[in-house]
Amino acid sequence: MKFFLKLGITLLTLLSLSCKQNDAPRIDSTDYTLQSLTLGISFPPVSDAEQRNFTQPILDELEVRPIRIAEEWSLREPTQGNFSWSPLDDRVNWATANDYQLLLTIQSDGPDWACSQTRNIRSCVYADNADFQNYVEVLLQRYPDKIDKIQFGNEWQSEWWYAGNAMEFVQASNIVYEAIQLYSPSTKFVLGGFTTISLRYLAACNGFVSSFYDDEGNFFDQAYLDINCGGADIQQVVKRINYVLGNAQYDELDIHLYDDVDQWDEYYFYFKSMVAKPIIVTEFGGPNVNLEPLYEEYQAQQIEKYIRKLDSLGIYEGYFFKLVEGSTNPAHITSGLIRASSLENKLAFGVFKKFSTNQ
Repeated sequence: MKFFLKLGITLLTLLSLSCKQNDAPRIDSTDYTLQSLTLGISFPPVSDAEQRNFTQPILDELEVRPIRIAEEWSLREPTQGNFSWSPLDDRVNWATANDYQLLLTIQSDGPDWACSQTRNIRSCVYADNADFQNYVEVLLQRYPDKIDKIQFGNEWQSEWWYAGNAMEFVQASNIVYEAIQLYSPSTKFVLGGFTTISLRYLAACNGFVSSFYDDEGNFFDQAYLDINCGGADIQQVVKRINYVLGNAQYDELDIHLYDDVDQWDEYYFYFKSMVAKPIIVTEFGGPNVNLEPLYEEYQAQQIEKYIRKLDSLGIYEGYFFKLVEGSTNPAHITSGLIRASSLENKLAFGVFKKFSTNQ
């Protein structure tokens, strides 16, 4: 199978990785200059004027230009043919006026009138892709070349995140890609994002790592992998990933990296062996509250490791998740630079700033 026929690539890449680690120069811990990486922020608060007034001076203090925001068709066209662009106008115009580089994640949901019966609370398959195409084309004609990057959907590797099958995801994703070529050709289309858990399984089932923890704190060892990697559940996800990689059109790919930073090399290098286009990271962060200490000093220590690791991998753009702590994923509820309760800077803020202002 395609997934397991990459053993030769795997062994070569492992050798390359081993040499890289052995020959790497020692890092001066007082040097916060980044060689490859530009830092961004994923989902800073920018939904309304009050949030933008809070966020802008912080982004400027951090000297961060790339930011990732979300867009939902259901909010833009709640009834067919009746668009409400003002909230998105405000965000895009604000970003343009202040020289922020927007990565726009178009969520894979839709208005009730446009969704088929194949749906969940996060996504749906469209009853008529022509309706989705019209929305995307109107959006791109409204903001031609004002959006740096666009992606469709988020963490689509399982039906939990995207209700449809791989072919249906590719059809919708390619609509966005093709519309960009017509109406906003300077915008890059980013395929993503790949969850950390999917990267862990891909690497582990191909011999890159022998064990890992998931977000809930469950441990998966070599014995588990030997029994389950060839099983139907994992292979269904593998086939979904292979189909999308083989049929989707895109300029770049997006992966998410959380928590187990000591194995990010292995996750990244196996994934890189599967694809030929640039890889960015639109979410990185931690620590995992189910597995790691909660005190701020530890988080500050870890964020330095995260940033240094991404830079060492040669990734050119990485978005920290996120500015103000809080998440729908309880494992990463404390991942943030600012406390949710008091809106005061955490120790991690100072570490991030050392890198972002020297990058």
